[in-house]
Amino acid sequence: MSERNVAVVRAIYDAWAGGRSASAFIDPDVEYVNPPDAVEPGVRIGRRAFAEIRSSYDKVRIEPRQYIDTAGDDVVVIATITGRGRASGLDIDWRHGYIWTIRDGKAVRFRWFNRPDEALSAAGLT
Repeated sequence: MSERNVAVVRAIYDAWAGGRSASAFIDPDVEYVNPPDAVEPGVRIGRRAFAEIRSSYDKVRIEPRQYIDTAGDDVVVIATITGRGRASGLDIDWRHGYIWTIRDGKAVRFRWFNRPDEALSAAGLT
């Protein structure tokens, strides 16, 4: 099942990279978890949270560098996000870690971490 989960997460990033919606792969009530030190920490519910993040940046691009199968419901992604802050005008180029939880072929939870090692640790990987 975990290989299927990795395929779902890849499909999400492929859709976004192609300028398409990934809603076919994300549960409408997905739990989107920001880290405690984020500008807006906490949990959001629903796919709209992904659009809100993208609306904060011009030319935002998320490039997965590695997909890590946890042999369970979770898939860890190490990625680079680039873009320009709409309000600040500052360029970003930042390596992040993400954990996607997949159930029944859809993402039900997304957690992002400021550093890849934080995501790996949260997933029980070292």
